[in-house]
Amino acid sequence: MNTQLRLSTFVATALLVGLASPALAGRGGSAARIQGAAATGSVDAIVAEVERAERLTCDACIPVVMDLLDHDRYEVREVAGWWFARHAALRTELAARATTDLAGADSRLARNGADLLGAFMHPSAIPALTAAIGRTDLSAEARLAAVRALGMIGHPNGKAGLTAALGDSDASVRLEALTDWAKLRKVTDAAPVVARVNDGDARVRAAAAGVIGTLRFAGGRAALEAVLASDADANVRRNAAWALGQIGDPASRAALVAAQGDASALVRSTATAATYALR
Repeated sequence: MNTQLRLSTFVATALLVGLASPALAGRGGSAARIQGAAATGSVDAIVAEVERAERLTCDACIPVVMDLLDHDRYEVREVAGWWFARHAALRTELAARATTDLAGADSRLARNGADLLGAFMHPSAIPALTAAIGRTDLSAEARLAAVRALGMIGHPNGKAGLTAALGDSDASVRLEALTDWAKLRKVTDAAPVVARVNDGDARVRAAAAGVIGTLRFAGGRAALEAVLASDADANVRRNAAWALGQIGDPASRAALVAAQGDASALVRSTATAATYALR
C-alpha cells in the first residue's frame, strides 16, 4: 500500500478544513502541471513543477504531491517533502504518519517516512530516526534514509544515531553517516569517525579522512599518517594528506615529506601543499 493510500483519510480531512484556493497560484504552478510532469517520468520536470508550486495551497495539489512521497527516486521524495514542509496545516499529521511508518515493518514505507521527517527538519524526529538506524530488519536503503534525515535536521542530538550508523554492515550507510557527520551543528569532534579510516571500503576510508580534516580533529592524526603511508587507494592517501594539512600539527611533517615521493601525482601535490600548511 503506497503512501497516498495510507494517507487518504488525512487528505479528505484536509480538504474539509479549508485548504482550497485557486488552482493556479504562487509562481504559476498547478496540480495539473505537477501531474503532467509526473506522467513524463522526468525527475527534473517533476522537481521543477513542485518548486514552481511552492506557495500553492490548492485542494487538488495535496493528493498529487502526496503520491510523490512514494516515488522511487529520492530527489522526487525530497522535493515533495519540501513542498509539504512549507504548508504548516499539513505538517503535524504528516509527521505523525511518517513516524508510524518509520517504526513499521515495511522498509519502503520506513524509507519514505524517514525522508519526510528529514524534509521537515524538526529535532523531535531524532529518537525515531535513531531507533530505525539500529534495526537490522529494515533494508539498507531505509537505514540510509534515516541517517540522511539526521543530517538534514543537523541537530547535535543526531550524533548517537550517526555513531551507530558508522558501524552499519552496509558500506553505503556508513558512507552516508560520514557525509552527514560534519552537518551536525556544534559537533566539532570526530572520534567515532577515526576507526573508519581503516574501513574495508575505500570510499568510506576516503570520506572518513575528509571528515577528520574538515573538523581539524587532532585525535585522528596517527590514523591518517598510517593510511597516508600504506593505503592501497590513492584517493584515501590524498585525503589523508589533505586532512593532515588541515590539522596542521608539525609532528606530521615527516609523514607528509615521505608522501611527496608517492606513486600518485595527486598525492604528491597534496602532500606538498599540506606540508606548507603545518604550523
